Amino acid sequence: MSQHHTEQERQKFQLDRIALFSDAVFAIAITLLVIEIKVPAVSDDMNLFDHQFGHALREMIPEFIGFFISFIVIGNYWRAHHTIFGYVTDYNRKLISLNTWFLLTIVCMPFTTAMMSKYIFFKPYVFYCVNVIASGLIQLRLWHYIINPKNKVSAFIPPGMILYKKYSAWVVIGCFLLSLLFHKLIGPGFARMFLASIFIINLFTDRYFVRKYKLGKKY
Repeated sequence: MSQHHTEQERQKFQLDRIALFSDAVFAIAITLLVIEIKVPAVSDDMNLFDHQFGHALREMIPEFIGFFISFIVIGNYWRAHHTIFGYVTDYNRKLISLNTWFLLTIVCMPFTTAMMSKYIFFKPYVFYCVNVIASGLIQLRLWHYIINPKNKVSAFIPPGMILYKKYSAWVVIGCFLLSLLFHKLIGPGFARMFLASIFIINLFTDRYFVRKYKLGKKY
Protein backbone atom coordinates (compact mmCIF):
# COMPACT_ATOMS: atom_id res chain seq x y z
CA MET A 1 0.00 0.00 0.00
CA SER A 2 2.80 2.37 0.96
CA GLN A 3 4.70 1.52 -2.22
CA HIS A 4 1.61 2.19 -4.35
CA HIS A 5 1.08 5.54 -2.60
CA THR A 6 4.73 6.46 -3.21
CA GLU A 7 4.38 5.59 -6.89
CA GLN A 8 1.29 7.81 -7.18
CA GLU A 9 3.15 10.70 -5.55
CA ARG A 10 6.10 10.23 -7.90
CA GLN A 11 3.78 10.18 -10.92
CA LYS A 12 2.00 13.34 -9.76
CA PHE A 13 5.36 15.03 -9.20
CA GLN A 14 6.47 14.18 -12.74
CA LEU A 15 3.20 15.51 -14.20
CA ASP A 16 3.62 18.70 -12.18
CA ARG A 17 7.13 19.08 -13.60
CA ILE A 18 5.78 18.87 -17.15
CA ALA A 19 3.08 21.46 -16.41
CA LEU A 20 5.45 23.82 -14.58
CA PHE A 21 8.05 23.60 -17.34
CA SER A 22 5.35 24.37 -19.90
CA ASP A 23 4.11 27.34 -17.85
CA ALA A 24 7.67 28.67 -17.64
CA VAL A 25 8.06 28.52 -21.43
CA PHE A 26 4.79 30.42 -21.91
CA ALA A 27 5.88 33.04 -19.36
CA ILE A 28 9.27 33.49 -21.03
CA ALA A 29 7.67 33.79 -24.48
CA ILE A 30 5.28 36.51 -23.29
CA THR A 31 8.12 38.35 -21.54
CA LEU A 32 10.25 38.25 -24.69
CA LEU A 33 7.37 39.82 -26.63
CA VAL A 34 7.58 43.06 -24.66
CA ILE A 35 11.39 43.02 -24.49
CA GLU A 36 11.39 43.31 -28.29
CA ILE A 37 9.66 46.71 -27.97
CA LYS A 38 12.43 49.26 -27.41
CA VAL A 39 12.03 52.69 -25.85
CA PRO A 40 12.17 55.23 -28.72
CA ALA A 41 15.32 57.33 -29.00
CA VAL A 42 14.35 61.03 -29.15
CA SER A 43 15.97 64.38 -28.41
CA ASP A 44 16.35 65.60 -24.82
CA ASP A 45 15.59 69.11 -26.00
CA MET A 46 12.17 70.10 -24.60
CA ASN A 47 11.29 72.00 -27.77
CA LEU A 48 11.88 68.95 -29.95
CA PHE A 49 10.84 66.17 -27.58
CA ASP A 50 7.04 66.31 -27.96
CA HIS A 51 7.14 66.27 -31.75
CA GLN A 52 9.79 63.55 -31.98
CA PHE A 53 8.21 61.43 -29.25
CA GLY A 54 4.79 61.49 -30.90
CA HIS A 55 6.34 60.64 -34.26
CA ALA A 56 8.36 57.80 -32.72
CA LEU A 57 5.27 56.31 -31.08
CA ARG A 58 3.36 56.42 -34.37
CA GLU A 59 6.26 54.61 -36.02
CA MET A 60 5.98 51.92 -33.33
CA ILE A 61 2.28 51.21 -33.93
CA PRO A 62 3.04 48.00 -35.91
CA GLU A 63 5.13 46.77 -32.97
CA PHE A 64 2.31 47.46 -30.50
CA ILE A 65 -0.20 45.70 -32.76
CA GLY A 66 2.10 42.69 -33.12
CA PHE A 67 2.63 42.59 -29.36
CA PHE A 68 -1.08 42.65 -28.51
CA ILE A 69 -1.98 40.06 -31.17
CA SER A 70 0.72 37.65 -30.01
CA PHE A 71 0.07 38.28 -26.32
CA ILE A 72 -3.56 37.27 -26.75
CA VAL A 73 -2.70 34.34 -29.05
CA ILE A 74 -0.11 32.96 -26.59
CA GLY A 75 -2.51 33.60 -23.72
CA ASN A 76 -5.23 31.61 -25.50
CA TYR A 77 -2.82 28.76 -26.23
CA TRP A 78 -1.79 28.73 -22.56
CA ARG A 79 -5.43 28.62 -21.45
CA ALA A 80 -6.09 25.67 -23.77
CA HIS A 81 -2.91 23.94 -22.59
CA HIS A 82 -3.90 24.49 -18.96
CA THR A 83 -7.32 22.93 -19.61
CA ILE A 84 -5.89 20.01 -21.57
CA PHE A 85 -3.36 19.08 -18.89
CA GLY A 86 -6.05 19.31 -16.24
CA TYR A 87 -7.28 15.96 -17.59
CA VAL A 88 -3.87 14.28 -17.84
CA THR A 89 -3.40 11.54 -15.25
CA ASP A 90 -0.34 9.78 -16.67
CA TYR A 91 2.47 10.48 -19.11
CA ASN A 92 4.76 8.70 -21.53
CA ARG A 93 7.50 9.54 -23.98
CA LYS A 94 5.05 10.38 -26.78
CA LEU A 95 3.13 12.86 -24.65
CA ILE A 96 6.34 14.60 -23.56
CA SER A 97 7.57 14.71 -27.15
CA LEU A 98 4.35 16.26 -28.49
CA ASN A 99 4.32 18.79 -25.66
CA THR A 100 7.95 19.73 -26.38
CA TRP A 101 7.25 20.30 -30.07
CA PHE A 102 4.28 22.47 -29.14
CA LEU A 103 6.41 24.55 -26.77
CA LEU A 104 9.00 24.99 -29.52
CA THR A 105 6.43 26.82 -31.64
CA ILE A 106 5.46 29.00 -28.67
CA VAL A 107 9.01 30.06 -27.86
CA CYS A 108 9.58 30.97 -31.54
CA MET A 109 6.66 33.40 -31.50
CA PRO A 110 8.52 36.46 -30.10
CA PHE A 111 10.98 36.24 -33.00
CA THR A 112 8.36 35.86 -35.74
CA THR A 113 6.27 38.60 -34.08
CA ALA A 114 9.24 41.00 -34.11
CA MET A 115 9.95 40.19 -37.75
CA MET A 116 6.30 40.66 -38.75
CA SER A 117 6.10 43.95 -36.82
CA LYS A 118 9.29 45.41 -38.29
CA TYR A 119 8.58 44.49 -41.90
CA ILE A 120 5.01 44.81 -43.18
CA PHE A 121 5.74 42.79 -46.31
CA PHE A 122 4.19 39.44 -47.19
CA LYS A 123 7.07 37.03 -46.50
CA PRO A 124 7.65 38.04 -42.85
CA TYR A 125 3.89 37.77 -42.32
CA VAL A 126 3.96 34.26 -43.79
CA PHE A 127 6.60 33.24 -41.24
CA TYR A 128 4.48 34.63 -38.41
CA CYS A 129 1.24 33.00 -39.55
CA VAL A 130 2.93 29.66 -40.19
CA ASN A 131 4.32 29.84 -36.64
CA VAL A 132 0.87 30.44 -35.12
CA ILE A 133 -0.80 27.83 -37.35
CA ALA A 134 1.88 25.26 -36.45
CA SER A 135 1.18 25.93 -32.76
CA GLY A 136 -2.51 25.27 -33.34
CA LEU A 137 -1.97 22.10 -35.35
CA ILE A 138 0.48 20.60 -32.86
CA GLN A 139 -1.80 21.48 -29.95
CA LEU A 140 -4.63 19.72 -31.79
CA ARG A 141 -2.39 16.67 -32.21
CA LEU A 142 -1.56 16.81 -28.51
CA TRP A 143 -5.27 17.06 -27.65
CA HIS A 144 -6.13 14.10 -29.91
CA TYR A 145 -3.41 12.05 -28.26
CA ILE A 146 -4.62 12.87 -24.74
CA ILE A 147 -8.30 12.13 -25.42
CA ASN A 148 -7.58 8.77 -27.09
CA PRO A 149 -8.42 6.07 -24.49
CA LYS A 150 -5.85 3.71 -26.05
CA ASN A 151 -3.03 5.97 -24.85
CA LYS A 152 -4.18 5.79 -21.20
CA VAL A 153 -2.91 9.24 -20.24
CA SER A 154 -6.15 10.96 -19.23
CA ALA A 155 -9.24 10.68 -17.10
CA PHE A 156 -12.76 10.96 -18.51
CA ILE A 157 -13.13 14.09 -20.63
CA PRO A 158 -16.64 15.46 -21.26
CA PRO A 159 -17.58 15.27 -24.98
CA GLY A 160 -18.53 18.95 -24.91
CA MET A 161 -15.03 19.90 -23.76
CA ILE A 162 -13.49 17.82 -26.55
CA LEU A 163 -15.62 19.59 -29.17
CA TYR A 164 -15.01 23.00 -27.63
CA LYS A 165 -11.21 22.74 -27.66
CA LYS A 166 -11.14 21.34 -31.19
CA TYR A 167 -13.39 24.11 -32.45
CA SER A 168 -11.36 26.84 -30.70
CA ALA A 169 -8.13 25.58 -32.26
CA TRP A 170 -9.60 25.44 -35.76
CA VAL A 171 -10.97 28.99 -35.41
CA VAL A 172 -7.44 30.32 -34.85
CA ILE A 173 -5.96 28.23 -37.65
CA GLY A 174 -8.71 29.22 -40.11
CA CYS A 175 -8.53 32.93 -39.28
CA PHE A 176 -4.75 33.04 -39.72
CA LEU A 177 -5.02 31.24 -43.07
CA LEU A 178 -7.63 33.77 -44.22
CA SER A 179 -5.46 36.58 -42.90
CA LEU A 180 -2.62 35.40 -45.13
CA LEU A 181 -4.96 35.51 -48.11
CA PHE A 182 -6.20 39.00 -47.20
CA HIS A 183 -2.62 40.23 -46.82
CA LYS A 184 -1.93 39.16 -50.39
CA LEU A 185 -5.21 40.38 -51.92
CA ILE A 186 -6.09 43.48 -49.86
CA GLY A 187 -3.13 44.59 -47.77
CA PRO A 188 -1.23 44.21 -44.48
CA GLY A 189 -3.45 46.58 -42.50
CA PHE A 190 -6.67 44.71 -43.24
CA ALA A 191 -4.98 41.34 -42.67
CA ARG A 192 -3.95 42.35 -39.16
CA MET A 193 -7.31 43.92 -38.32
CA PHE A 194 -9.06 40.77 -39.50
CA LEU A 195 -7.35 38.79 -36.73
CA ALA A 196 -9.58 40.60 -34.25
CA SER A 197 -12.36 38.35 -35.56
CA ILE A 198 -10.74 35.46 -33.65
CA PHE A 199 -11.51 37.08 -30.34
CA ILE A 200 -15.02 38.13 -31.39
CA ILE A 201 -15.82 34.58 -32.56
CA ASN A 202 -14.38 33.08 -29.37
CA LEU A 203 -16.43 35.46 -27.25
CA PHE A 204 -19.66 34.04 -28.68
CA THR A 205 -18.54 30.41 -28.97
CA ASP A 206 -17.31 30.39 -25.37
CA ARG A 207 -20.79 31.32 -24.19
CA TYR A 208 -22.41 28.81 -26.54
CA PHE A 209 -20.33 25.83 -25.42
CA VAL A 210 -20.51 26.75 -21.74
CA ARG A 211 -24.30 26.96 -21.86
CA LYS A 212 -24.93 24.00 -24.16
CA TYR A 213 -22.53 21.57 -22.49
CA LYS A 214 -22.50 23.11 -18.99
CA LEU A 215 -18.71 23.26 -18.95
CA GLY A 216 -18.52 25.49 -15.90
CA LYS A 217 -15.92 28.18 -15.34
CA LYS A 218 -12.78 26.00 -15.36
CA TYR A 219 -12.27 25.72 -19.09
